Amino acid sequence: MSLEVGLKDVALRAGVSPATASNALSGTRPVAEETKRRVFAVAEELNYRPNLVARGLRRQETRTIALLVADIANPYYPAVARAIHDRIGAHGYVSFIGNTDGDPKAEVRVLEEMRSRSVDGVIMSTMALSPERIRDVVGPTTPLVLITGEWVETPKHEIRKLRADEVGTDDAMGIREAVEHLRSNGVTDIGYVSGPRGSVPGAGRLERFRDAMRDLGLPVNDAWIEHADGYTLETGYDAADQLLSRIDRPTAIMCANDLIAIGVLEAARDNQLAVPDDLAVIGFDDIPTAKHVSPRLTTIINPATLVGYACADALMRRIDRPDTPYEHTALPTHLVARGTA
Repeated sequence: MSLEVGLKDVALRAGVSPATASNALSGTRPVAEETKRRVFAVAEELNYRPNLVARGLRRQETRTIALLVADIANPYYPAVARAIHDRIGAHGYVSFIGNTDGDPKAEVRVLEEMRSRSVDGVIMSTMALSPERIRDVVGPTTPLVLITGEWVETPKHEIRKLRADEVGTDDAMGIREAVEHLRSNGVTDIGYVSGPRGSVPGAGRLERFRDAMRDLGLPVNDAWIEHADGYTLETGYDAADQLLSRIDRPTAIMCANDLIAIGVLEAARDNQLAVPDDLAVIGFDDIPTAKHVSPRLTTIINPATLVGYACADALMRRIDRPDTPYEHTALPTHLVARGTA
């Protein structure tokens, strides 16, 4: 059957008016169940696909959303993106993905490009730009969901001012669990490899590490805190090499993400240190690779799929009901103990 089949062809075959066929397929107005089943059956038989571009022009919508992430090569983000894709696809939307490398100029440029394409909404992982700056760039009315990395309770008046929904994770929960795990195994000399200075998620997780250490009565040694130049295996290796070359090195290293942690594992091997006997290592995110390195990586589970679902649900809700109160969604994190700690 030709792909040029139109709505009128479906209506004619189903014995209804084009308006009734349109209402049945779009759900915009009530249609009798028997009629709806007949229209859908004919549409499937004729391989009818609605012209979403034309429909979007009529309704001033494009059925597209923008997803901006810092590094699509980081396995955490594809898991988030896949969940968003699946969720919005059920509503007839598709996504454009923009990669920013966490650079403020790139974030502004990609946001402006997405806005020029008249996307119906934006989901963005906050890295360099402040939430207020993101709102300025996308404009006052574009539905906006921010992946904040770490959930922090924001005063209601600030939520209303920002006009954005937020999805974050309770990083403090998993980080405290990790520090408790190390302490229970007699490991108290704990270092930390964070992300670049000024990186939003990296700074938040580092502060939660400091909080957990203080709350559990453990000293924070600033000499054992390194800032990697990025969130990659290579930058993790370089930062760990600095820590492990010290005479008074730590006996455990916690990391801002799993890629950094895998770099730490390689640095430990090159420094002739056995993991976990000489050095315990804990990551953050639980990317698929964490289960396949040797030893398998002990890490904090950051629920990427649930984050993606929550972002998509928040954006669809905002598009459908623009005047509903803005929401912050907090998802739990927790430690999964494997072979490195």
